[in-house]
Amino acid sequence: MKATKAFFNGEVITVDAQFSVYEAVAVYENHILSVGTNEKILAITDENTEIIDLGGRSLLPGFIDAHAHLELYGTNRLGVNGKDVKDIKELQARLKNAAESTPIGEWIRGWGYNQNNLAEGRHLTRWDLDEVSTEHPIIVVRTCGHISCVNSRALELAGIDAGKEDPPGGKYVRENGELTGLLLEAAHMNMFLLANYSETEILKGLELASQDYLAAGITSVHDAGGYGPDHIRYLQNAVQLKKVKQRVYALYGSLKDSPEMVEKGLASGMVTGLGDEWFRIGPAKVFIDGSSSGPTAKTREPYTSDPEDSGILYLNQLDLNTILGNASEKGWQITAHAIGDQAVEMMVEAIDTALENHPNSDHRHRIEHAGMTPPDLVEKMKTLEIVPIPNPAFVYEFGDGYLKDYGERVHTMFPLKSFVENKIPFAIGSDSPITTFNPLYGIHAAVNRQSKTGNPVGDTEKITVQEAIKAYTWYGAFASYEDHIKGSIEVGKLADFVVLNESILECKADRLKDLKVDMTVLDGEILVFKSPKEAVQ
Repeated sequence: MKATKAFFNGEVITVDAQFSVYEAVAVYENHILSVGTNEKILAITDENTEIIDLGGRSLLPGFIDAHAHLELYGTNRLGVNGKDVKDIKELQARLKNAAESTPIGEWIRGWGYNQNNLAEGRHLTRWDLDEVSTEHPIIVVRTCGHISCVNSRALELAGIDAGKEDPPGGKYVRENGELTGLLLEAAHMNMFLLANYSETEILKGLELASQDYLAAGITSVHDAGGYGPDHIRYLQNAVQLKKVKQRVYALYGSLKDSPEMVEKGLASGMVTGLGDEWFRIGPAKVFIDGSSSGPTAKTREPYTSDPEDSGILYLNQLDLNTILGNASEKGWQITAHAIGDQAVEMMVEAIDTALENHPNSDHRHRIEHAGMTPPDLVEKMKTLEIVPIPNPAFVYEFGDGYLKDYGERVHTMFPLKSFVENKIPFAIGSDSPITTFNPLYGIHAAVNRQSKTGNPVGDTEKITVQEAIKAYTWYGAFASYEDHIKGSIEVGKLADFVVLNESILECKADRLKDLKVDMTVLDGEILVFKSPKEAVQ
């Protein structure tokens, strides 16, 4: 059998059990045919083989983003970008520009602002947004995706006034008894569902997201959900139409009322694993607490920045145990969004209870984010064989805020070295669009543990480049029960690769985020390509 494609003269990082590095790899149609020396691989080529000279560049398994929101990232592309604004006036100007081309009465949607980066050093208010328009409802989502600000028109449409009680798991922020327009957690989730995009817009957004992720070498995504119950249908449709080209493992939950969606999933008779190599149903997922950067994460002790606050809970322990216990009983993998150490502890307890009632020797139950995991919880996760899904890029993006909000607890945040030392299989997720989807930033943050400004953030938890690569490839496949078909470059596995513009193993640690993707190979097909000459330019 002759190869249909052959890649030679490179640094082929297999991520097999020995973390072997070879010179070349051969592909037959959409599977890996052989791995080895240049001589071995070129010997199985002929005049019909497409031969690619890697020129010393790294070829790795395709990156697997183990926690990302394709829909949210894609629809953000359709809205007003507030991520890089310097002050509120600049954001207002962008929103006013959008208002000029938006019919009266239709929503204006913005995203990405971070009050810590604004010159004013504060959140938006409804009065700021009323200056943009009172004829359009306006919503601007904070970078964390758990907080938003809306104008007076949006509050009116939602039937929210000063006398409205806070929703369970959420808060309408008030000053002197008056609504400011700032919405926390469930209050935000409810509002965004009212302001949500149409199905046509969502499909367009998913297509844009897929293109951007492919350019970053991401060949598989564990999709962590959208706002409403229809996002699974939208996502599956986008995969079938090839608008989303990645292989998708769909976490079954939603940002609004995740318990209700899980219950409906259980009632439908479906279960984790249903699907094929392109679209597969993943774990039942609920929300336990808020965000790390808000901060609204639920912590054991009050925030260092605010001794009166320790975050928001969506569920109590009994309800959490019941919902996920029912899922476990029916054969589902289970998981939850858990950031603060109290929330992580609650999820560990829920998994422990589920396994006591329904033993499973290969459960691979997960914890999304596992943001703050001190040693006692690391030990319990090891014992229970839990799979955490940390987000090291958060350290780079939000690290300075973590130092302010959590103090010395940053040494227990995304504790990757502790996971390695305890042989806990962890798969890295970006949580895009909360931070960048670029896996090279995630690897950079895992290896360097520094904020954007260069401050060390829990640098006792640094890991090696090899360990970070494994977490973005093989462990991602393990977390979705797909390590037998992808996640490493081994004979018989799917031909999903990424080619970088130079050697990642020889790259200096402080330059990892500057590496570029030259080529993405998915199912044996080259979808993104640059020649070595173009890469140099």
